Amino acid sequence: MSAANHRLRAWRADDAQVLMDAAAGDIDIARQLPPLETISDAHAHIAKTAGNDDRVAFAIVNGDDVVVGGIAAALNLTMCTAWVSYWLLTSGRGVGLATRATVALADWLFAQNIHRLELAHRLNNPASQRVAERAGFIREGIMRDELEYDGVRYDTALMSRLPHDPAPAVTPLPGLLT
Repeated sequence: MSAANHRLRAWRADDAQVLMDAAAGDIDIARQLPPLETISDAHAHIAKTAGNDDRVAFAIVNGDDVVVGGIAAALNLTMCTAWVSYWLLTSGRGVGLATRATVALADWLFAQNIHRLELAHRLNNPASQRVAERAGFIREGIMRDELEYDGVRYDTALMSRLPHDPAPAVTPLPGLLT
């Protein structure tokens, strides 16, 4: 698979089943989404990401407009900060889509006067670490026992990016954010 024809776009109501399937098929994706037990839950999540003041989210789609992932930011407009998250289906992995989507979202957020972007990745998730580093995020420290999944505690690395940090040598995904 090539990343050449991929882009970002707004989530649509007809993407609800994709969200349901993604969450059901990958526990790491499910942890980044609210509980999606019904198609109505998925529709409500999509509606919340459209025009909400404290959250933006976009679908990562291939050249056939098929969703292969998602990227989002939880916004704190008072502090001008955002918490970034990303996920990819297996079909979208390995070609830099998460990195390019993260760079596009970062550029857009900085243009919206967001000053600080943050994300965290589990230390046992080197793929997410590579995405963050390639997207220009800098490790600030380790948050010990920060996450708990199924009774197991995980350390995470806190990473951030500021507008004046060196820009990554990555072409952002095109779409709504360009």
